[in-house]
Amino acid sequence: MLEPTIADWFKTRSLNWFGEVPTIDKVIDGFYGQVCIVRLADGERRVVKRFRIAGFARHEARAMRALRAATPAAIAVPTLLHFEAAAEHGWDAFVMDFVAGVNATETPAEFADALAADIVALQRHWHAQTGDAFEDLDGSRYTSFAASYHAYLDGRRAFLEHADGIDTGLRARLLATLAHADALLAPLADDPPAFIHDDGHAGNYLVDPQTWRLVAVIDPAGARFAHRELDLFHLPDARPDLHLLERYLAAIPLAPGWPARLAFFSLWDDVKHAEFTGWRDDAWFERKLTRYQEQRDA
Repeated sequence: MLEPTIADWFKTRSLNWFGEVPTIDKVIDGFYGQVCIVRLADGERRVVKRFRIAGFARHEARAMRALRAATPAAIAVPTLLHFEAAAEHGWDAFVMDFVAGVNATETPAEFADALAADIVALQRHWHAQTGDAFEDLDGSRYTSFAASYHAYLDGRRAFLEHADGIDTGLRARLLATLAHADALLAPLADDPPAFIHDDGHAGNYLVDPQTWRLVAVIDPAGARFAHRELDLFHLPDARPDLHLLERYLAAIPLAPGWPARLAFFSLWDDVKHAEFTGWRDDAWFERKLTRYQEQRDA
């Protein structure tokens, strides 16, 4: 289930974390990390998350604490029991308590409406909480969303200008979209900072398998105070049949230009993934560019 070197690391660290080597019930491979659901000798379960990128766990630890503070008590958020950095033992890693539930993407169609209502209600609950500054992924604070997002784009631009493995023409077309940023962001100038999960598609919620209602939220990519639209472009990413974005828009309309703006945010979120993980997929980015241009021309 685990590569040999990772298995050796897991056994060694488990003796420190648990005083035993637990049984691994399930391994989940994600973009930024690998999650092991483990069972201890007494039957208790824990979650071990090993991050692929050194330094990333520190940001997610901050995001988890913020998410717990912003989420209703009735909705579970995993509790961080132990954190260690790559400099200590080779990998950034979390040990968390186990939160019961099944992934919301497994919800049968006949229960989809109630689940979608739960998720949109939670999104609205988060977005109703406002802060006194716009926060970047690294915790930096800005007085305006435009300043915050331009700082984010500056980092992605610096990566993209020198990144290997990306077609030269594609790189130029991606960079050219940055000229549109000011016009896209202008309608948001008067909006306050709102709390966001930052990756709130259906795959990051857990549900009760008896009622198929929402019971937990997991994996905050960068939960913080930013602009609520940075949450919204993620909503169709899993189980699009839930129509989460459409349901949200029916309750709370967005500022003019939102279709192109959300496509722009999604495009540059994927540039971040390429930067942080080494992922490359020119065809994917070509499709994203086409989608953005279609929304901009509409």
